[in-house]
Amino acid sequence: MSCSSIKQRFDMLINNQGGVNFLEANNLYSDLIGSLDAHRLELQELEQRGDYSRADQLRQHIADGEQMLEYLRSMTLR
Repeated sequence: MSCSSIKQRFDMLINNQGGVNFLEANNLYSDLIGSLDAHRLELQELEQRGDYSRADQLRQHIADGEQMLEYLRSMTLR
């Protein structure tokens, strides 16, 4: 699943349910880890090919995904 799809799913849960339960947060976290790992592999390939423009865009996308990951990591249960 792409990072943008994960972000949309997260936003939908927040807006429609008023929050995210533990299972949903865990699933989002796992999906995001997988997506970021795939993006990092793609980044290596782009750099090896010398496609620095797309690599720069992907680095920003990875940074956005890592920011969301940090948000998920900082969540607490109530």
